[in-house]
Amino acid sequence: MKFFLNLFTIIMKMYNFNHEIENIAKSFDKPPIFDGIINEIDYKNANVKLLWVLKDANSNGEDESYDLRLAINDLKTESGIRKGWANTFANIVYVTNGILNNNTWEEVPYYYDDPSFVDALKKIAYINVKKTGGGSQSIKNELQDYYNFSKDLLFNQINEFNPDVIIFGNTYFFFKNDLGLNEMVSFGTCEAIKDAKRIYINANHPNARISQEKYFNDVLEAYNHFKD
Repeated sequence: MKFFLNLFTIIMKMYNFNHEIENIAKSFDKPPIFDGIINEIDYKNANVKLLWVLKDANSNGEDESYDLRLAINDLKTESGIRKGWANTFANIVYVTNGILNNNTWEEVPYYYDDPSFVDALKKIAYINVKKTGGGSQSIKNELQDYYNFSKDLLFNQINEFNPDVIIFGNTYFFFKNDLGLNEMVSFGTCEAIKDAKRIYINANHPNARISQEKYFNDVLEAYNHFKD
């Protein structure tokens, strides 16, 4: 019974977050793009609760409203990842499997060889700083405006989802002053720190121009350093 009560609470919170996202989008006169926990049951049952924080959705943001949770939940295809999404989500799939399943790079197959590994995305939470669409390249000043306007919602999402690990995909600089964490430890292309609540990893955007193996190994080294 307690499990279902907790699940109901999460679902109601997500419903409230949807309204907040709609209000933010209305303030910027653009359609909302919803985000959050991809699958409430899978996230709650995950051995590690993992939150990815990115900048914005690759959308023109002018005439399209959609739910990223539904899109990510349905990202797997017979050939791996839905067309147009792999540039960002391939690295998210690999790193998520590495953390949730304690895999090394050699143990994680390429998503197109074993599409079942894409299902790990159903166990994560995923939020964007900008709750409306963006183009193929983000505009820093615009994102800063969105962060400042949406800060309360972003931190409410983090607090409600209560992740064990947050991976910032080139977004940590927005949150840095408000989080007030100690200086991070460097791990190749990323850095990380742990406080009493969770591990924070400041990584490149998953679509960064570094090898997938390098991206995976650096993030996993950071996570494994702090997980115990």
